[in-house]
Amino acid sequence: MKKRQLGKTNIEISEVGLGTWQLSGDVWGKKTEAEYIQAIEAAIDADINYLDTALDYGNGYCEQVIGKALQGNSSVVISSKIPPQCDDWSPKPQSKIQDYFSSDWIVKCCDTTLKNLRRECIDILFLHTWNLAWGHCTEWYEAMLKLKELGKIRAIGISVGDRRAGEANSHIEAGRIDVVQVVYNILEQEPEYTLFPMAQKHQVGIIARCPFSSGALVSGWTHSQKFPQGDWRGLWTPDDWVARQVEMVDLIKPIVKDINLSMSEIGLKYILNNQTVTSVIPGSSSTEHIRRNASVARLSNLSEDILHKLQQLWLDGKIQGTYNGGA
Repeated sequence: MKKRQLGKTNIEISEVGLGTWQLSGDVWGKKTEAEYIQAIEAAIDADINYLDTALDYGNGYCEQVIGKALQGNSSVVISSKIPPQCDDWSPKPQSKIQDYFSSDWIVKCCDTTLKNLRRECIDILFLHTWNLAWGHCTEWYEAMLKLKELGKIRAIGISVGDRRAGEANSHIEAGRIDVVQVVYNILEQEPEYTLFPMAQKHQVGIIARCPFSSGALVSGWTHSQKFPQGDWRGLWTPDDWVARQVEMVDLIKPIVKDINLSMSEIGLKYILNNQTVTSVIPGSSSTEHIRRNASVARLSNLSEDILHKLQQLWLDGKIQGTYNGGA
């Protein structure tokens, strides 16, 4: 597995990581703890050295499973995310940052995450949502910087909202952020224009989440798609979400039909073609899917012609936007 350096930090992570929301035991359907641990072990066996999680995933359960599976294995890079204190994932312009990420809350959540993961230091700590209006605020950064000075975290990050890729750019420019996590995939190319140039200029790492648009790119959905009981995709999404996703994927298929790659491979290779991206984190609790995703790093890049055609679809507004159930 190839590794890329995370911005200006001395952290190197595998091009393909593992997103662990599906190991939370709640909104993706429940499996046994043994199955979740098998998924983590499959990732490590496939030379994935980067796991992304969040304190909110199963209310700490996902972090606890990772801690149990790794048993202090410090060679695996872990990132986690601090949830908003008020449990509002889409802050409005008038929202006050103190209600979401007070200094005391940041410290408390970090300590809980470290306990769950059975670690003394977490490699990357993100704030799990953000607000463009907080561009002038620095109290959150001072709290994170203190955690860094204490050796509790190695890198400071912000996870920006769906379709809000550039909302933390002011803090990138001010040198406060080491890494940004963002929705980036074939259907959502906005970060290439609103985030990546700033990240390149200031050597900020990029973690690409939701590479398959929550399954739409790879699962062969139809307009009558039904999801298992309790699955967030059947509960939280707009009424026309599935239909819109199917229509966009149908526009992509003719472009890639002659490529000897699966849709999951094409989706991941599109993302990794952009060298601004440090790692992409497809989520899965399936050992088969995890191994297949990891193997993509060894495949050749997509041709410039294919990349251009996929990018033109987005520029023409024919494929735009996704939703991953988050902020």
